Amino acid sequence: MQMRSRRLLVSVGSIGVAAVAAVPFLPRSVAADDSQGSPTTLHGRVLVGSAPPGSKGPDDISVLSVDGVDRDRPVLWTAYQNGINPDGTPGTPGGPTQSTVAGYDARTGELIKTIAVTGKADGLRADTAHHRLVVTVNEDANSTMDVINVATGSVTQFSYSPNPESASGNGGTDSISFWHGEMYVSHSNPDATTQAAVYRVSLDWSTHIASLTALFNDDSSATDAVTGTTAALALMDPDTTAVVPGETPRFRGQLMLISQADGEMIFASSPSSPALTELKLSDGPTKAFPTGENLPPLDGFAVATADAGTLYVVDSKGGNGANGSITALHTGGWDEGTVFVAEPSDNGNQLIGTLNLHTGKVTPLGNTFANPKELLFVPSGDEQ
Repeated sequence: MQMRSRRLLVSVGSIGVAAVAAVPFLPRSVAADDSQGSPTTLHGRVLVGSAPPGSKGPDDISVLSVDGVDRDRPVLWTAYQNGINPDGTPGTPGGPTQSTVAGYDARTGELIKTIAVTGKADGLRADTAHHRLVVTVNEDANSTMDVINVATGSVTQFSYSPNPESASGNGGTDSISFWHGEMYVSHSNPDATTQAAVYRVSLDWSTHIASLTALFNDDSSATDAVTGTTAALALMDPDTTAVVPGETPRFRGQLMLISQADGEMIFASSPSSPALTELKLSDGPTKAFPTGENLPPLDGFAVATADAGTLYVVDSKGGNGANGSITALHTGGWDEGTVFVAEPSDNGNQLIGTLNLHTGKVTPLGNTFANPKELLFVPSGDEQ
């Protein structure tokens, strides 16, 4: 998942402002951060310090156990992008054109299986209902969706209808979420703010077509999470999606979208005519931005669904040879419902931290990473 520059996009038309807020807003004075007494640095260890041979640059992460593969333990899956360009072309002349999906023992970090997919793998999510992995490739153009049978290693490619790529050659897909029994995917690298931000996806196994239906658009109407005012969005960089667990203090059960270069999150209340809430993010002051002027281009998002567990952090430039790593951090001392986020190095302000869902304030933790990407929380005992 790669942050877009805030390039000029064409915005056509306007949206009325008579929308109902998805949740009541809270003034900043009420929304205090309740993290006092929690550890400012999470302790843990590097679980995966070396990439598979010929691989580099892991991005997304998910967990899926499949009979015959898992050895009766949870398996962490990540996708190494191998320097491939976001349109699927080699990053260097004669370079790789396939990403590496890799599965690791969640307890020991042992490499269990690798599966090659053509193009630059961006979104990766476990489809637990069908015991398979779903991967989006090529976030900027030439985008497709791959469904992986983990047991056999077979990859089935689906083409999109309609094509998320515009006539000018921009547009792809990225992060995947399963919500209310259906699959959703973010529409990355849009040409204009009038396009879809998130699609609902339906797979046709007879034609290998992935049909796309817009859930909401880049210029849909949304209510500000802090002030309660309503206006049209102007999203330029839809990226990470996630379903907000019930343990959070706000937005429970909603679908979350990070618009990365815009420095904000959008929360959709329901799959049918969703009310949208916009949460503007901030993370200053920090060492890189002492006056707090940074719009944090968040990538990773994970919620502690228990009082203790493991937070897995994908660092695309960590580990041996800076080819990527996965670190397992213990979250003891942080309450159930804590929201953890990761900011990659796009603005030179890489960090992991906690997010206040009432104010949008990101508070950095003391842990350091070269380029933290995606996050995954697993409750204590589930990683055994």
